[in-house]
Amino acid sequence: MLVYIIVASVARMVGPSRCRKTETETAVRVPRLVLLAGLILFAFQVRLWAEPVEDTSLGKNIAGILSTPLLEGASVGISVVSLPDEKILFSRNSDRLFIVASNMKLLTTAAALSSVGPEYQFKTTVYRRGDVLESGVLSGDIIVKGGGDPNISGRFYEGRSTAVLERWAAALSDAGITEVSGDIVADDTCFDREYIHPNWPKAQISRWYCAPISGLSFNDNCIELRALPGSNGTVEIIEEPSTKYVTVHNTCRLTKKKKDAQFIINKKPGSNEIFVSGEVNSRKLPSKHFITVDNPPLFLASVFKEVLERQGIKVHGQVRLISAEDGDSLLPLEELISTVSTMAQSVEVANTNSQNFYAEQILKTLGMEIKGEGSFAAGQEVLKEFMLELGYPPDRYRIDDGSGLSRENRLSPRMIVDILSFMYRHEEGNVFYSSLSESGADGTLHNRLKEEPYKGRVKAKTGYISKASALSGYVETVSDKTLAFSILINDFKVSNSEIKQIQDSICKVLVSY
Repeated sequence: MLVYIIVASVARMVGPSRCRKTETETAVRVPRLVLLAGLILFAFQVRLWAEPVEDTSLGKNIAGILSTPLLEGASVGISVVSLPDEKILFSRNSDRLFIVASNMKLLTTAAALSSVGPEYQFKTTVYRRGDVLESGVLSGDIIVKGGGDPNISGRFYEGRSTAVLERWAAALSDAGITEVSGDIVADDTCFDREYIHPNWPKAQISRWYCAPISGLSFNDNCIELRALPGSNGTVEIIEEPSTKYVTVHNTCRLTKKKKDAQFIINKKPGSNEIFVSGEVNSRKLPSKHFITVDNPPLFLASVFKEVLERQGIKVHGQVRLISAEDGDSLLPLEELISTVSTMAQSVEVANTNSQNFYAEQILKTLGMEIKGEGSFAAGQEVLKEFMLELGYPPDRYRIDDGSGLSRENRLSPRMIVDILSFMYRHEEGNVFYSSLSESGADGTLHNRLKEEPYKGRVKAKTGYISKASALSGYVETVSDKTLAFSILINDFKVSNSEIKQIQDSICKVLVSY
């Protein structure tokens, strides 16, 4: 017990400027020799809380759930602590490293709120370069300068994907511009152009959860496809936004036979050609499908040009990426309009809806703001610095991306619980807490733990990639206690739906604590 107290005290010494003392915390003077012994034990990872804590009724109930044959051959790690005292209530394999899937977003968003804050603004600015003649002709280019904003979409505009671009077009009209003699130039230089992480599943790159990451993004860098009944047994495919940037080849037909219904979408690699085929049940049309686009900055610029022309502003030039020659121009830039969104908005979407695109945009933004480089690697360095504040050197874990889509990420349940505990004490902890999905209410937990008394008592982040399932967050118990927990399960042989039932059963035990 003495060793545990020493180690816990040393662990809490890390990063004191970021932790607020609770009313129950008091200063403890530790003899130098005892403190040294504690430091040595800490360095050698002698942590008694890593041992199973299963001799309580709570522990026995959780252990009983874990004894199911559904977990045969699986690796299971769990850590549960009470807050704010961080008393360990249950621990099994809590120091073992696991593939954490989308639980990586907890680390990414916590680091973002801790470093740049919830009021951080993503800013996108539209400039003109050149004079506006009396005839209304802009003798030059329109430049759209990105700031890594993931929110230029219909998400906050009742599904109207081009709402922001229409505001930009109105700003050109207000400036007296009726024609643009030059180009629409996409400036995405706040980030590098490594749009796709090398360790994302290559066979799934066209799926929305593998959306490319860019300094200038639009509509989550995806196009939405919807199927509607057409004439003579055909299927009409509606695109949102409607744009010539993407070409859809549609050979899909209607059928009344359920067993024959098969809706197939393929995208030609390295292009924006989409092929829709198969047969669709006429009584039950497929839901919306989101397919990624190639070269996201040009996607935004192309759709913006189309919006301008629909609003009567003729563009004579082409759509292109910014180049070195643009930087050599002596013509000044005149701002026409800017659009901003906040980190708090982006963190909420990343966590509540488990949006990989948002998490990776946040990751590169951290790299840009703190390391001066909007890249995956620079963002990872920021996350490592955050982990060091929690007492974890880089050789203790593995960070590969910001969303958890990569299978190369490795964290332990205890690390995740430490992140949750840190944010519980943090001045921006309420923003972090609110961003998590709520059981039976919203996001990825909207259809889980819907019954009383469990509904609304679990605020957590889900996670799943093949053979890796995770659930970590907070529980408000029926006795008004707050718990932080992490459940990581790898290498299971059953379906993820069965694993989620196990996770939910554990959460029910925690709620009842």
